Amino acid sequence: MSIARPTAFTPYRLARVRLELSNITRRLMLVKIVCGIALGICYWYSVPYVLPFIVHGATAESAAAESAAFQGSASRQLAMPVIAFFCLILLRELPRRGRFAGHLRYFAAAYVIWAMMSVAWSDDPSLTLKRLVVFLINILAIYTFARRFSLVEISVLAFFVTGTVAILALYGDVVMQHIFDPRNADYRFQGVAEANYQAMSLVVCIFSGLTLFDRRPPWRKFLAPALFVAFVLLYLTRSRVSTIICLLMAGIMMLRLARKILSAPARAMLAVACLAVVLPVLVYVVGQKGLGAAQSAFMMGRTDTQNTSNLSNRAPLWAELSDYVKMRPLQGFGYAGFWSPSRVSLISGHQGWTVPHAHENYLDQTLSLGLVGALLYACVLWGAIALAWKRYRRNPQATDLMVAAMLTWLALEGLAESVPIDPYLPTTLAYACIVKMCFAEGSETEQDRWLASDQLLGGVTPALLEKLPPNLRVEAQTAMESTHG
Repeated sequence: MSIARPTAFTPYRLARVRLELSNITRRLMLVKIVCGIALGICYWYSVPYVLPFIVHGATAESAAAESAAFQGSASRQLAMPVIAFFCLILLRELPRRGRFAGHLRYFAAAYVIWAMMSVAWSDDPSLTLKRLVVFLINILAIYTFARRFSLVEISVLAFFVTGTVAILALYGDVVMQHIFDPRNADYRFQGVAEANYQAMSLVVCIFSGLTLFDRRPPWRKFLAPALFVAFVLLYLTRSRVSTIICLLMAGIMMLRLARKILSAPARAMLAVACLAVVLPVLVYVVGQKGLGAAQSAFMMGRTDTQNTSNLSNRAPLWAELSDYVKMRPLQGFGYAGFWSPSRVSLISGHQGWTVPHAHENYLDQTLSLGLVGALLYACVLWGAIALAWKRYRRNPQATDLMVAAMLTWLALEGLAESVPIDPYLPTTLAYACIVKMCFAEGSETEQDRWLASDQLLGGVTPALLEKLPPNLRVEAQTAMESTHG
């Protein structure tokens, strides 16, 4: 039974409604900010950050350290329950976003169920059970980010958390260890994590920063230099896969920005200016290095060219791991059950370098959950990518492009690196974009239309009306529609 809407109400009641909505909005914004900061701190203490990050020389010692970190160090054991606690607070305090629809959600649910069932045939049930607990907390965090935060809010969280990590990493390399040396071809920027992980964090920082550059114009004066520094640091990680993917996706994002911000003559002048810089550099590099220029560019200055033919030692590793796949092709060794401490040490000894995972996400999925689990994972990820690009073509907004870029990076990064559902915030936020693709298209837009164009956190949405006293809800609905309608 619908309630009749009053045709008019007194200025006193209108003022009271606005005060109530203002208080609710302020409180929810505070909850988001406090919980976001708390979650950022907790993810620091999960994996894989260490300040300063020191590379162990001995393979056995390094393998033991990696295995201990991913098994359950004291910091991780404390951080994961706290992450779950703050996620439950967000689920309780914030209104829901989106409406689930489509077939992708069924594949995602099947993957989670298959992972939980794998404890029944795990090679090490106790280890799989422990890692399944972490897996379920990660699933809770992914669901919370997708269900309670808008894509702009996710961009804010991602940019400030990954940016803070980059600052701490610089401090670690420059001040604590005095190893920051960009001119040294063998130097790789690490600071708080292994270089490839540092690169992943910087990629997410760049994607989120470019999104905010579009959505928050007043921030551009500090976003521009921050993004420039992030690109430089990404290059210094000398992580080839992350850098190549990032440049491709960031190029698409910046091209969209140029079309939106600059006039046609300004874009033409910018293109000419870029060519005036790039062409002389290319001529100089080719003149100095001749036929080796292409290889030098691909290696990003690294001198370990002897490893190029075997994909930086990955090919021999994948050959050895394929023998294990043949042992249990369909069901695998149980979720994250393959990489026990003994196997990490054994395989690291065979390969002559620290091997905590397969350095190939789809192979890791096969080892854990067999061909069934790997196929479900691939269907979910690549199905989400197809949906993301399809939605972006229909609605070319910065946030839609960010989702497509994040998921494309996640899928392609998995070809040369392991990016599982693990307590690592950059990939956690990328997986949250998959949950966003499980929502009906446009189901979040209905809430976002109540927000100002430059509003980032919270705002008065229809879902907040439920928090008002019943006698004020009708007036509040009328006031909101008259303001935004």
